[in-house]
Amino acid sequence: MVDPLIIGAIGAGLAVGIAGLGSGIGAGITGASGAGVVAEDPNKFGTAIVFQALPQTQGLYGFLVAILILFVFKTVSPWAMFAAGLAAGLAGLSAIGQGIAASAGLGAVAEDNSIFGKAMVFSVLPETQAIYGLLIAILLLVGVFKGNAGAETVAALGAGFAVGFAGLSGIGQGITAAGAIGATARDPDAMGKGLVLAVMPETFAIFGLLIAILIMLMIK
Repeated sequence: MVDPLIIGAIGAGLAVGIAGLGSGIGAGITGASGAGVVAEDPNKFGTAIVFQALPQTQGLYGFLVAILILFVFKTVSPWAMFAAGLAAGLAGLSAIGQGIAASAGLGAVAEDNSIFGKAMVFSVLPETQAIYGLLIAILLLVGVFKGNAGAETVAALGAGFAVGFAGLSGIGQGITAAGAIGATARDPDAMGKGLVLAVMPETFAIFGLLIAILIMLMIK
């Protein structure tokens, strides 16, 4: 039988590792755009930092969940810790989509400072998937699953997979948000319709969140 501590340790590694991967890629995409913008206008450096910081938050969520797992080693089911890491890690890959959106937002602001607020609105949309993953991870770690029974193990993994994989919809949302930023830059009146289009991919993340919550309520 696998040592429960090993399973929990893998969960912590998944949380910080996968989420960090997403944040690294997302921040790199935005940073590449920022380098070009700063080369043309050094005064835009602060703006570039703000947009590049957006996709880094998923890595922080993963780090937070990893720390929480290390603190609850002896009180929570090992598979709940594994599932929490999976939820935060996979959902953290939404940072890639956020990086794409933030890159487009930075490019638009470089051309027109007045669009900064609208660009930020679109750029933060893919963040919600990571928040869903963080929420489910915390619920898994506060003691919903205390034992190691077969049903609880499967339920914990089901909840983690549901919100984690559904959170990947943030990549698609980021792509749509990037296009909507470009459209809004050309026509400010297009923002409303752009928001509707950008929000659509998030519905699948909400489905994953709801199923994860229902699974936990069923076992509880």
